[in-house]
Amino acid sequence: MRTIRATITILLAAAVLLPVLPRASASPVVVFCVATKSSYEWSNGDCAPKGPQPIAVVALIDTGINPYSPAFRDTSKLAYKHPSKYIPGYPKDAKALRLSLDLPYDKALKEDADVWNSVTRGDLYWIPGTRIAGAISFGEGGTNCPVVSAPPANAFQQNCDEDVIFDDHGHGTMTASRAAGAPNSLAPTARIVEIEGLGARGVEWAAQQGWIDVQSNSWLSLIPPPVPSGTTNAFAFASKRMLTMAASGNGTAYLAGFAPTPTYALSTAPPGVVLVGGHDNGKMTLWAGAPPHVVADAYAGMTATRSAEAMKPDPIACCTSAASPYAAGGATAIVLEARRLLRDKTPGTKDGLVACGRPTKKGPLDDGRFTLDELKSVLLHTAQPHPAEGVDDGDVHWAGDPRAPDRVEYGPGANPFCFGCTTMPVPWQAIPSVGDSTYPLLGYGGINEHSVLLAKDVLVGKVRLPDRPSADAQYAADQALREEIFSSRDDGGEVKPPAC
Repeated sequence: MRTIRATITILLAAAVLLPVLPRASASPVVVFCVATKSSYEWSNGDCAPKGPQPIAVVALIDTGINPYSPAFRDTSKLAYKHPSKYIPGYPKDAKALRLSLDLPYDKALKEDADVWNSVTRGDLYWIPGTRIAGAISFGEGGTNCPVVSAPPANAFQQNCDEDVIFDDHGHGTMTASRAAGAPNSLAPTARIVEIEGLGARGVEWAAQQGWIDVQSNSWLSLIPPPVPSGTTNAFAFASKRMLTMAASGNGTAYLAGFAPTPTYALSTAPPGVVLVGGHDNGKMTLWAGAPPHVVADAYAGMTATRSAEAMKPDPIACCTSAASPYAAGGATAIVLEARRLLRDKTPGTKDGLVACGRPTKKGPLDDGRFTLDELKSVLLHTAQPHPAEGVDDGDVHWAGDPRAPDRVEYGPGANPFCFGCTTMPVPWQAIPSVGDSTYPLLGYGGINEHSVLLAKDVLVGKVRLPDRPSADAQYAADQALREEIFSSRDDGGEVKPPAC
């Protein structure tokens, strides 16, 4: 079951969050549900309206997942059906991992030891009783051995336990919960696919399936462009076929929080990929890689951990590693709304076609289609130009809400994944917004509950898609520069969305 491994891949963990929401607990709590634009009682992993609902699938390429977390629990009938029964194209030979989800965490791990011993790399699994519709491993998680409760992921160490698919580290569980954890994410009803093993193979596999909608990547390769690499080719291939998101990086040389590293030096950032930078509860985090295309909370946000506890603020939800999946959850929420309006119950983005069905009377869905380009446009243009604090943003870094330093076990920056990455006590909304002048640091702006609700109003035709001419011009220049830097990439050729 366990092997020894070292790491050479860098994780980009990041997230700064505030206690704005009531904490999830064993008893129901009332929280705000983006899916219904209203408060609801959280008790059974369901904040969607009653009756048949559309399905969307978000994939995380990361270190595995802890399926015992209540953030992924689902007791609906759907959670016990083989995914091939409701997801067209899903492999019928995927195997069920039947786990002891109702036992205390430590007892469950002992009870399920034989199940985890039986898991093999390269095989697709699903986990009944959860929203984990898919889990597959193409390699070790790329993490290192615990020195503290959330070890610095940028260290090079050995003697680390590794289980196939099960998350020994916590980073993959964090990213999955930031994308689609319940109740503290923007897509708490979405289905989750966990792809263990950082690298090109998982990125390509997700894009080839046709039944996955959005993928998020919170890692980078050490081979920079313009050197040809499998990583760059994989991201270029994926970004033409599905919404592909990636963390923008953390600090100088992706290691220290003194200044941002240019995202043009990321092999994970060819044109078409949506790069996600960070803020901390709406405050400045100037260490995040720049320029990004959007931003999301990047320190101690609401997250699941390597335990059976409910989602809570934790520094493992750190840096742009936490921001990218949270923004991916926002994109997934937009997909769900488009499918609801079009009455499309089929999940998956295939060759750039996200949804199709009965045309709406007005808005971007009036032709009965929703494409990858339209999804990207809605996501970017509805981003909050200067991000406010969000409902899932958890705790603020001690420097952002000035107080005596805490979390000293993580070094002077109190950050487990980025040495010296701190927050400035300056809210972005206190800075005048003139013609998207802050684009180099924020891109189009923040993805949060405010942006998702605006996107839903756009889809239904209630409001027009916001005009962002300055941001559009800067984005076009950004993409043109990436075209030059990544000119040697192989993206698999032209892709034309199929007809409905």
